[in-house]
Amino acid sequence: MSSQQVERAPVARAGTFDLAAWRPERARLFAAASVAVFAAAAWAQGSIWRLAAGLLLLDLGIQLLPWRLPRKERHVASVCVEEMAYLVVPTAFLVVALARGETWATALPAPWWFAVAVAVGAVLVLLGGLSIRLLLSGTLGFLAPPLRRPHKWARAASAAVAPPGEEAMFRGIALAASGGAAVPLGLLAGVAFVARHHLPPGASARTPRRVLATQSAAALALLALTLASSSIYPALLAHYVNNAPSLVLEVQRRTQEG
Repeated sequence: MSSQQVERAPVARAGTFDLAAWRPERARLFAAASVAVFAAAAWAQGSIWRLAAGLLLLDLGIQLLPWRLPRKERHVASVCVEEMAYLVVPTAFLVVALARGETWATALPAPWWFAVAVAVGAVLVLLGGLSIRLLLSGTLGFLAPPLRRPHKWARAASAAVAPPGEEAMFRGIALAASGGAAVPLGLLAGVAFVARHHLPPGASARTPRRVLATQSAAALALLALTLASSSIYPALLAHYVNNAPSLVLEVQRRTQEG
């Protein structure tokens, strides 16, 4: 029988959750506590920030579900649902903030702040250590582990869609705070911003120190941009510049069959 006549057997997929293997790492628990503390601080601000607090706690519950690892063993639909759930909380908060016409969500800075933002984003890319030369040549995309097509595009969508909501939730509070609370709340939000990246299962265990340092530097730089410009939009542009290489990498990544 020729190879063309042999039908490929369907790949058996495991369930979405694995309660028996659910063992949150210490770093992941610390990340969850950091987000919860920020949620409490947001609640204390009242108004729309109580919505933010509720959404953050909902997000915390979703991220701490016993999602099965490795993800390649699961049905792709459940993997995509997990990826997309990460976008729901900040995006929903931004939509409500814009619908309410919150001043901090609509304020625009002087145009030259956007040039500063591009420079800040470029510095963050350099700090991350990703080789732009290898990225543009396609080498990094070839070397990256292949993913099933829907999962690959879900990851790309996350890099493209997440920044606006994240800037609203984690930098907007610094603009909304009164008096001397802006910097403390902004720093606390920055800790929660970094911590949230370590909530998905498996994230904390594989995060290199350089990535954590870059994430921390990004939180500080984006907060400084926000406070200096009195707008979340320069930070949003810098965030997109920083995310651009990751988005390109996901697009270039090879597709896994089955």
